[in-house]
Amino acid sequence: MMKCWVVVILLFLSICSRSQEISEKSINPKLLIGLVVDQMRYDYLFRYWDKLGSGGFKKMISDGYLFKNANYSYVPTYTAPGHATIYAGCTPSEHGITANEWYDQSFQQMTYCVDDYRYNSVGTTTEEGDKSPKNLLVTTLGDEMKLMNNNHSKVISIALKDRSAILPGGHKADAAYWIDKQGNWISSSYYMNTLPRWVEAINETLPAKHYLGTKWEPIFPIMEYEESFSDNNEYEETHLWETSPVFPHDYSSLTEKEGYSFIKYTPMGNTMTIDFAKKTILKEKLGDDKYTDLLAVSFSPIDYIGHFYGPHSVEMEDAIIQLDAELASFFQFVQKNVGVEVLYFLTADHGAVNVPKYLTDQKVPSGYFDAKACVNLINTQISRKFNIDSVVENYSNSQLIISKQRLHQKGVQLKKVQDEVIEIIRGFSGVKDVLIIEDVKKGANSAMDQKVLNGYFKGRSGEYYILLKPGWIHQRGKGTTHGSGYSYDTHVPLLFMGYGVKHGDSNQGVYIQDIAPTISSLINVSFPNGTTGKPLRFE
Repeated sequence: MMKCWVVVILLFLSICSRSQEISEKSINPKLLIGLVVDQMRYDYLFRYWDKLGSGGFKKMISDGYLFKNANYSYVPTYTAPGHATIYAGCTPSEHGITANEWYDQSFQQMTYCVDDYRYNSVGTTTEEGDKSPKNLLVTTLGDEMKLMNNNHSKVISIALKDRSAILPGGHKADAAYWIDKQGNWISSSYYMNTLPRWVEAINETLPAKHYLGTKWEPIFPIMEYEESFSDNNEYEETHLWETSPVFPHDYSSLTEKEGYSFIKYTPMGNTMTIDFAKKTILKEKLGDDKYTDLLAVSFSPIDYIGHFYGPHSVEMEDAIIQLDAELASFFQFVQKNVGVEVLYFLTADHGAVNVPKYLTDQKVPSGYFDAKACVNLINTQISRKFNIDSVVENYSNSQLIISKQRLHQKGVQLKKVQDEVIEIIRGFSGVKDVLIIEDVKKGANSAMDQKVLNGYFKGRSGEYYILLKPGWIHQRGKGTTHGSGYSYDTHVPLLFMGYGVKHGDSNQGVYIQDIAPTISSLINVSFPNGTTGKPLRFE
C-alpha cells in the first residue's frame, strides 16, 4: 500500500514539474526576422551551392524547412507588390499595391507606391523621406502583432529601397529606415520627428561612402566562376566611368555629385544593410522581453545587380556568395545577442528572366517588345481612322488604358476602337495575347488569366493586359528585368528556420501569400485582415 502512495506522489510531482516547465517556457519566439532578397531566383540556391559556406543559405536548408515550389500568383511581379504580399498574406487585388508605381485613373497621373507629401523627410533635407504606407489597404504581420499585445511588440523595417522598408513594416511600425541619394539612413515623420541618436552617429561616418570603398573585387579568381558567362560580354550594362563591364569595378571617381547611394549596385550594400540590422537589434533591444518583436530586412542590391548585369553574370554569382557569408555572420550575431528563441523566414519579392539577347544566342526563344512603337502606332492608326488624338491614355506595367473621354467627345463606341487596338497590339513581335480585364472577370480560362485577376485593383490597374511570350521583355538596352507571370519571375526561395520549425523540405505547390498566415500561426497572432493565403505545414 505504501509503495502505491509513493508512486502516486512521484507521479503528481512529475506532473507539477512538467506543468511548471510549460508555464515558464514562452509560447512565442522573442524575435521574428523576415529576410527578403530582392530579385533572388530560386535556382541561385543550388547553382552556386559549391561556393556557399555552411552558415548561411545552407544552414537554413539543413536546420530549417525549404519549400521548393513557392510561387507568386499574380502579375506584374515587382518589388512593391512582392513585399506587400509577403507581409500582408494576400495579392494586389486585396492589398492594393499593384506595382512600384501605377496610373491613378482618378487623378490621371502616375502614383509612386509610398509617396505621401503629408509627411516630411527625417534625416535629409530632400523629399526622399516624404513617404508613408497609406496606399497599403490592409494590415500586415507587424500590425497584427502590435494590435495583439497593445503595442508592446516592436516592429522595425530596413532596406536600401524606400518601398522595401515601408511596406513590410505596415501601418504601425515603430520605424522604417532606407537610404537617400548620399547613402545616409533616413526615415519619415510618419514614424518619428528625429532620427535616434545612434542612427545619426552612423550617418556622421558617411556609411555608404565608407562601405563602398574604392573597388568591388571578386571573392574568387575570375576563372573559378564557371556557373556564369564570361566576365567581358555584350549582355551587361557598363557604368559611365568604365570602358567595359569587367572586374574589378572601380568606384574611386564617385563623388557626392553622383551620390553614394550607388552602393545599391554592389554587394557592399548588403554588408551595410546587415550591419545596420545588427545595430538595430542592439540599440532597440529587440527580443529583449516577453513580447515578440519583428525585424524586417530586405536586401536591395541583388535586384540592382540583376538588372544591370543579368542573372548569369559573374557579378551576380559573386554577390550571392558574399550575401551568403553576410547571412552566416548575422545568424551567429543573433544567436549570441538574442538567443535561440528566434524565428526566421527568407524569400524573394520576385525573380528575373535571363538577358533575352543571351537566351537568343543560346537558341532559346526570346526577344524585346517595343512598347513605345506599339503605343505610337495605336495613336496614329486610331487618329487616322476615327479622328481621335492620343487615344491611349496610359500604358504602364504591361497594361493599357483607352481614353473614354476622347471617345465620348467624338461619339465613337468603345468596342470599335477596342477591336482595332487589340489587332494592332497582336501584330507586334513577342505578343502572346491581349487580355480584356472585363472579359477575364467573367471567368478565368487559364492560370495566367487568374494571375492577371490577382494583380488587378480597380483604379490602379489598366483595362487591357499585354501578355508577352516567355523570354520576352519590354525594350531595354542591356541587362534584364522582371514582371511576368512565368516561372523565372514567380518561382522564388522560401525557407523557414528557428523557433517552432522542424527540418525538412517539400515539393508541394505553395504561394507567397501563405507566408503571413504561417507566421501568424507560429507566433499565435491574428492573420492580417486581408489574408487569402493559408498556413503551411512542415511535414
